[in-house]
Amino acid sequence: MVKRGDLQEGISSSEDAAKNRRKRRKPIKSCAFCRKRKLRCDQQKPMCLTCKSRGRPDCLYTQEFTHSIEPDELFGSTPNIELLQKVDELEKKLNGKGLERENVAEKRKTARNPYANLYHFQCRGSGRRIAYGPTSLRTYLFNDNVEFVKRYNQLRSRKVKIEINKWKAANTWTRMSEFGVLESTLVENNNSNVLKQICESLPSYEQTLNIITDFFCNERGTNDINQVLDKNKVINDFKSSFLPGNKLQSNGERPIETLLLSINKNYYKIGVILMILCICHFYENTPPEVEKYVVMLTGFTTAKASFIEHAQFILLRYHHRELFLACGDDSHMISLVDLLCSSAVTLGLHLDIREVYKDQENIVGSLKSLENLWIWILLSDFNVSLNVGRCLAISSSYFQADEYENDDDSHTKTVNGLPATLFGESDTCVSKIKRFLRLARPMVDEIYDKSCFPDLEKNCKILIDFVETEFAPISYFISSDLISKVPLGETKVLLQVLNLLLTFYSLRFLVSRERGVVLKNNILQTILVSFSVVINTTRMCFDLDKEHFPELFAPDCPNLSPFMALSLAYTNFLFPRASSVFCSFLYHNLTLFEKGHYLSSDNIDQNLADWDLSTLNIPLDKDINILSAFQTYSEIFDGWLNSNNQELRNIMCRSCTFVAIIAMESICRTVLKKVIECRTRVENSRLQQLHNINTPIDPSLNDLHVTTNNVPMGDAPAVLLPDAQNNNNTVNGGSTQQELTNKDNTDVQNNEAGLAQIISDEFWAAYNTGWEELMNQPDYKCLFDTH
Repeated sequence: MVKRGDLQEGISSSEDAAKNRRKRRKPIKSCAFCRKRKLRCDQQKPMCLTCKSRGRPDCLYTQEFTHSIEPDELFGSTPNIELLQKVDELEKKLNGKGLERENVAEKRKTARNPYANLYHFQCRGSGRRIAYGPTSLRTYLFNDNVEFVKRYNQLRSRKVKIEINKWKAANTWTRMSEFGVLESTLVENNNSNVLKQICESLPSYEQTLNIITDFFCNERGTNDINQVLDKNKVINDFKSSFLPGNKLQSNGERPIETLLLSINKNYYKIGVILMILCICHFYENTPPEVEKYVVMLTGFTTAKASFIEHAQFILLRYHHRELFLACGDDSHMISLVDLLCSSAVTLGLHLDIREVYKDQENIVGSLKSLENLWIWILLSDFNVSLNVGRCLAISSSYFQADEYENDDDSHTKTVNGLPATLFGESDTCVSKIKRFLRLARPMVDEIYDKSCFPDLEKNCKILIDFVETEFAPISYFISSDLISKVPLGETKVLLQVLNLLLTFYSLRFLVSRERGVVLKNNILQTILVSFSVVINTTRMCFDLDKEHFPELFAPDCPNLSPFMALSLAYTNFLFPRASSVFCSFLYHNLTLFEKGHYLSSDNIDQNLADWDLSTLNIPLDKDINILSAFQTYSEIFDGWLNSNNQELRNIMCRSCTFVAIIAMESICRTVLKKVIECRTRVENSRLQQLHNINTPIDPSLNDLHVTTNNVPMGDAPAVLLPDAQNNNNTVNGGSTQQELTNKDNTDVQNNEAGLAQIISDEFWAAYNTGWEELMNQPDYKCLFDTH
């Protein structure tokens, strides 16, 4: 029997359960105003009849919001409808941004840097191995066009290298002079040491002092490297370390009898002075005794050798090598620059120099010279990184770009009649080198960063803007008359920018497979501007040598004159890249038949007349013709190497690097001329047959460039064009005009492809035959006679 209390407890339990049971919430369809006042809402949108009749400014429906609305938000004492709408709008934007971030993150995870792992591994038969990275010219050549590389190497190995080896033998020239130190005979005289032997090969005390003084003379501008040294300190080091003898020579001067070391065994003070002599007196003919001392000094690895003169000595050795022993790809500089960068960081040059070396000028020299030393080391690191294709040896963490924002050598005066802001009043233009490094180093870092995708197109635009804002107009550099108004240091930095710009263009063409007209125009324009600047720089330096160093023009003088050596250091890295990329790029376009490329010379003169080399920006609607580009290239070099400049060529032939440059230009021109000759002959033969049978030809055949896809092609038996009789039969057979048009278009496209294949086959047959004849020519001068 259930008691009354128990029954009441059961009833209350069921009531509690009913209260706790979740109620079904119907969607609210009434507007907020009608709901609050419990009015009937007709639910019309955007405004119900009630709100409209009462003149309300708005009519809010809660289902418009993406989040739940609390009653207080709608019916509180101070409701804010606009705020609710704003919150809802922001939430939608955040949701969209979240999806966008997810997509970007996903892309970053899947995207790979396509440049980082690009390389060329050089394997010599002698056992030497060198890995070249993505920015190296060798990597570009050996990953670009296999057929071109094959022809290039054939011509180089079977013709050019033989002639260069003959030149080396005749001039007893080698880049392996360091090995001679190991192979030299030991001196049996126990009373003689390396320092004593060096004295016997040095000029007199007075002459050496004059050489050092001239080295710091900035009027000529041949030794811009002198800014990394303190003149007074170097002269004091000379007087305390190079002691003259008492016996006079026949000319009344005293010989250097003793090299005296300081108490702390700082051999590098002597090394710095010897490198000045190598740069300004011995040139490329360094005496064996001096070479032995330099090699031994370079090899010191103890911390006891951590002097500021150590970094200065290594940098001077690097500079001497780029003046007289340059090789084009900086592979001979790798070890020196590694040692140089390591020494710089060990010495704390990456820190605040004015704080770290405060009150030490009497020992290390002026603080300005140390700051310049650091910038030159950074530039050396950048050059080797770009030309060899490797990461920068000095981390970006050590190069604080913001420290160089306020350069102290900016001026508002004029230099040679031009604003000094273009040049800077300083002959060394260190401030411009700083700004260039601040811009360029992050770009090179990106190439090797596997976590990012470098935007090379954007970088190219930034570099072009840098040229336009930092330098005189390009017209000054491409003019043989105006370039003398520009300080040599400015030309040096411009050549650096052009080298980096051309490197990025090459990577876009090779890796990204960009084939647009804009990139093609930029490549050709940058290369031709580079050629013009290189040629004019060389000519100007030649004229300066004739003015300041006429004694070095004697026929029996074997040395490269100072300004010509400087021009070689400035242009050596750019010329091989521009020449090889130009040849490879034109070879690619000249041997492309799949899309119906045609060559013609009808409008070359007009194209040349319209060509403007005074800018790096090409109008987007302009399409540079490759034959016009080759013609411009030929004219640039014809003016350099013609018979009127025989004296210039004689000076250039004193340098193995210049000989290699002349040979490289000859290789490129020979390869391209043979391609153009064979292709023009084959095309003219085929196109003449089209004229003979009175086949209508698209006017674009007279273009210097690519024809349209509707150009009728061919009269070869295998690809005859459809004649009018066949077309009429098709119409009479019941085909509509549209069907006929479609069929004709298909036939034309098939005939176009067929004729392209025929021209391609005939071209390669003629080209291979002509190439073998070229290779069999015995005379080098005949082979490369381009005049």
